[in-house]
Amino acid sequence: MSNYKKIEIHAGHWKALNSGAVGILNEVTENRRVGRRVYEILKAANVPVMYYEDNVSTNQRENINHLVKHHNADQGGLVVSFHFNSSGATTDRALGTEVLYSTQKTLAEKLSKAISEATGGGLLNRGAKYRNDLGVLTKTVEPAILPEICFVNSTVDAAIYRRDFEKICQAVATVLAAEIGYTVKEPVGVEASGINSPALKAETELILGSAARRKMIIDFAIDQGANKSWSTKLEKRTITDEEIQALAIKAIVDFSK
Repeated sequence: MSNYKKIEIHAGHWKALNSGAVGILNEVTENRRVGRRVYEILKAANVPVMYYEDNVSTNQRENINHLVKHHNADQGGLVVSFHFNSSGATTDRALGTEVLYSTQKTLAEKLSKAISEATGGGLLNRGAKYRNDLGVLTKTVEPAILPEICFVNSTVDAAIYRRDFEKICQAVATVLAAEIGYTVKEPVGVEASGINSPALKAETELILGSAARRKMIIDFAIDQGANKSWSTKLEKRTITDEEIQALAIKAIVDFSK
C-alpha cells in the first residue's frame, strides 16, 4: 500500500471529439465514459476520489498545461489519466492494453494485468511502458499513471471493450482502491440499468458489437421520429451503447403507438 490519500482521475484530452484518437471507438468519448464509471465505483465504495474533465482547452499544449495545473493545485493523491491507444489503420488483430508510467512501474504492471484478466485475456497484456516525454506523467507533483485501455483501431479490442466494459472498470477501480488501502467489493453498482439474464446480456453484447446492427437500430429510431443527429454521432463513433439501447426502446414504443 502506498501513501496516497486519494485517487485523482481525469479523462485524457479535451472536449473536442477529434482531440484524441478516432477509429472504431472515439477516444475522447470513451476516456470520459471509463473515467466516470471508475469514479462512480470508487465513490460508491467510499474511496476518496476526484474526477475531472478538461472542457476549456483548444489544443494539446493548453490541455496538458491545464491538467498539470489542475492536479498541482494540491498534493497527496495519485493521478490517473485515462486514454485509448491507436496504431493507425483499422485492423482485425488483437492489440491489447497497457499502462504508461514514469515512476509507478509496479502499479502500472498491476493495472495492465488486471485489465487484461478482466477480459479473460482478450485484451492482450502489453504491460507497463516507461515514458519520460508525457507532461501528465512528468510534470505533476503527484505520481501519475496513464492507462491505455485498448486500441481504437482494432476491431477485436473494440468488441472486447464493449463486451467487458463493466468488468474492466471494476478491475481498474479495485486495483486503484487497493493502492490507497481500500477495498472494492465486486460488483459495486451497475452501469445504466444492468442486465441480470446471462442469455439476454450475451445477445445484447452481440448486437452492440456489430456495426451493422448498431446502424440498423439508429436508422429505425430515425424512421420513428428520432433526430437525424444520432446518425452523425454513430458515424463519428461518439454514441454510447446506453444511448443506442435507449433509442431502440423509444423507437419500439413509438412504432407501437
